Amino acid sequence: MPVRAKVRIPVQLNPFGDSAFGSPWNEIPADVPSINDAAFRAVLSELTQVRMGAKGTSIVITGEPGSGKTHLLGRLRKTIGRDITYIYVRCNASAVTLWRHFRAALAADLLKQESGQPSRLQRVLQQEPDRLDQVTGLSLRRVLNCYGEGRHIHAASAWLRGEALAQPDLDALGIGAENNDEDRSRESEAKDVVNGLLEFLAPDPTVVCFDQVEALQTYRGDEEGFHAIGALISELKDKHSHLLLVSCLLSTFEDLFDRLPNKADRDRWLQQKVTLRPIEWNDALKLVAGRLDSSPDLALQRREHPQDPLWPVNPEALKPLFEITGLCLPRTLIQACKKEFESLFGDQVEPSPGLSREDFLQQEYEKNVNEARLVVARQGADKVLGESLPWLLQSSGLSPVGADADRSRYANLAFRSDLGAFAVSLCWCRGNELTGRLRRIERYWQRGDLGLKILRDPSVKPGPRGEQLLGTIKSRGGQEVHPLPEALAALQAIHSMITAARSGDLTQDGQEISEQEVTQWSLSNLSPQLEKLRDDLMGREPSDPSLAKLAALLAERKVLEAKVAARELSMTLEEVSACARRHPMRFGLLAGPPVVLFQAVEGSPPEISHA
Repeated sequence: MPVRAKVRIPVQLNPFGDSAFGSPWNEIPADVPSINDAAFRAVLSELTQVRMGAKGTSIVITGEPGSGKTHLLGRLRKTIGRDITYIYVRCNASAVTLWRHFRAALAADLLKQESGQPSRLQRVLQQEPDRLDQVTGLSLRRVLNCYGEGRHIHAASAWLRGEALAQPDLDALGIGAENNDEDRSRESEAKDVVNGLLEFLAPDPTVVCFDQVEALQTYRGDEEGFHAIGALISELKDKHSHLLLVSCLLSTFEDLFDRLPNKADRDRWLQQKVTLRPIEWNDALKLVAGRLDSSPDLALQRREHPQDPLWPVNPEALKPLFEITGLCLPRTLIQACKKEFESLFGDQVEPSPGLSREDFLQQEYEKNVNEARLVVARQGADKVLGESLPWLLQSSGLSPVGADADRSRYANLAFRSDLGAFAVSLCWCRGNELTGRLRRIERYWQRGDLGLKILRDPSVKPGPRGEQLLGTIKSRGGQEVHPLPEALAALQAIHSMITAARSGDLTQDGQEISEQEVTQWSLSNLSPQLEKLRDDLMGREPSDPSLAKLAALLAERKVLEAKVAARELSMTLEEVSACARRHPMRFGLLAGPPVVLFQAVEGSPPEISHA
C-alpha cells in the first residue's frame, strides 16, 4: 500500500477536543452503538422489567478510566422515553454529606428545563396534581404545591435543593421556621426529602445513576463513603419498587464490595455487574469517523474523499495504539486523534509553548476556585468542610481516628496528630440550629475525651443560650476555629481536582495526572487562608513570625499608621506592609499617604429573599 501523503487542512475547531465526557446531560459528540453494547443492553433489559411493573434492581458498571462509563449513562438518558425520570448523581461527596448531595442532584434534575419545555416536576404536577396526596411530609407537600401553582418558584426550587433560605422565603412557602430540633440533622432531613420526592414520582419508572462512586473517598484508605452509599442504595431498594439504580465505579475499587460491613447492603447493591472493556479496531474506526462527521467544517471536504473514511486523519497514525493487545480505551484513542488532527494545520498555527505541570495545575486551580465560591454559597460551608477537610488533615500527616457511636453524637470527624487526638464539630449554622448543636456538644463531650475543635462562622453571634453553652465548652478546653471564605473556596477547588484525578478525568495533553501529583502540588501551594485553617486545627504556631505580632497589635488598636506599627514592633515599614499584603483576610491596608493598617473584620452577607 502506498504511503499516504501528509494532508493539510485549514485551521478549524478540533472535533476531538473533548476526550472526557463530562455529564450525561451534555450532547454526545459521536455515539457508536456497538461500543459497550452488551452492558447497555443489560441496563435496558432491567429497565424494561421495571416498566412492566417488576421491582427495580441495582446494576454496577465497572471499567478503567476512559472506558466510557459516563458516556454510557448519556446514551441511556437519550434512549429512555419521556415517561421515565432520569437522575444523575456525580458522587463527589462524603459519608457525612451523601444524602444532602443526593437531594441537591435529585432536585436539580427534576427542575431542569430543556429547550424551553416544562421541567419534569412541572409536567407531573400539571398532569397529575393528585399525586401530592402521596407525599407524607407537610413541608415538602407545601413546597411542591407552590412550585406547581407557579408561586415563589425560586424559593421553592432552592428549598428542594437543600439551600438555606431566609425567614421571609420560608414564610412565603408556608413552612415557617425550619425544624432545628437538636436530634434532627441536615442529613436526616435530606433523606426525608429524597424519599418524599421518590414517593411522589411513583409509580413512574425512575433511573438513578450514581457516577464516579470512587469520589466518595475523602482521603487515602477512606472507606466510610463506600459504606454510606451501600446503605443508601439498600434503603432505596427497600422503600421504592420503581427505581433502576445504576452505579459506575473504577475497576480498581471493586474490592471494596468485599469489605462492606453489611453483607445485606452488598447483596442489594451488587445485584448485577457489568464491566466495560477497551474497544477493537473496527469500533475505533467507527468512533473516529463519527467524531469527524460531527464537524460541519469538515463535512464538504470529507465528501470529496469517499474512499478514505477517516480523511483527513491517517489511520496508520492510530494503529500503534492497538499493536500490543489489539485493544484501546476510547479516551486514549480520542486523545491521540486530537494530536493528529492538530498536526494537520501545519505551519498555519504557531506552536504555543506547552505549560509546565506546575502552571497547568495552577491554571486548573484558578478555574476551579472561581466555581468553588459559588458552590460554597449554595451548598453551605459545613458540606464543603465535611467532604474536603479529611483530605487536608490526612495529607498533612494526621491519622483518622476510627468511628465511635458516642463521639458521633457531637463530632463529625476525629484525627490524631503528634500533639494528641481531637474531634471536629462542624457548627456552620445560626439561630436555634447552632444552639442545638452546641447543646449536643456540651451534653456529650467531656474534657477527658479527645480534644475538640468547633468550626463555625465568625460572623454569626450565638444567642444568649448559645453563648452560655459555648462558654461552658471552652472552659472545658474546647476551641473555636473560624475558617475564612477563601479557605473554604480553596478546599472545594482542591477537592474537585482530587476527585477528577482519581477518576482519570484530569489530563494534560492526553496524559493523566495522578491523584498523588495533585495532592503534592496542592500541599505545596496552599493559600494563606487554608494554611491558617490547617495550622489552627493542628495547633501549630503561624509560620509567618510577623503575623502574630501584627495581629496582636491590631487586635488591640484596630487602626494604626503603618510607620507607628513598624516602630512599636521593631520592624521596617516595608516588612509591616508586606505582612499585611500577605494576609488580606486579616488586615486592610490604605496606601495613603500616610500608609494605614486596620484589622479586617468579616461581616455576614445580607440574606437574599427568593420570594
